[in-house]
Amino acid sequence: SIHPPTKLSTARAPLNPLTAMSFWGSVVAQGTVKEVKGKAGEVVHISNACLDPSSPPGSGATVMIEHGGQSYAVASLKEGKTELCALDLFFGAEGVKLNVKGKAKVHVTGYFEPDAFDQDEMEGEDEESEEEEPTKAVAAKASPKTAPTPAPKAAPKAAPKAAPK
Repeated sequence: SIHPPTKLSTARAPLNPLTAMSFWGSVVAQGTVKEVKGKAGEVVHISNACLDPSSPPGSGATVMIEHGGQSYAVASLKEGKTELCALDLFFGAEGVKLNVKGKAKVHVTGYFEPDAFDQDEMEGEDEESEEEEPTKAVAAKASPKTAPTPAPKAAPKAAPKAAPK
């Protein structure tokens, strides 16, 4: 079961203007929910889930995410066997909720980065306005011979004749 979110205790490094990404990390234990949200224009990237180094021998944990009202298991970890899971999950600025099922704590890490889609849209608007004029001019010069011809329609098949009685 998902518990109400606890106060956000996610560590966040300052945004580096050279890389335009910033690290975040959170330790998640059974019975707690951590919410990770980006700022407007950022995406949240979850890149790793790792068992806490002080996990008891043989203990395990399943990392769960809640997004869009659904809950998903994204990593299953076991001390002494699978202690790290590389992830490549991206979420918009609305973020994601993390929780753990099992006896071990899990360190979940990733980074915030600018939303490339938002940047592409903004850059695309400038490019579109520059490209509109040439596109219209080319369209006016297009030959009607290059227009696609519609495919012929198939004649309907006749119904099978009834067998004589």
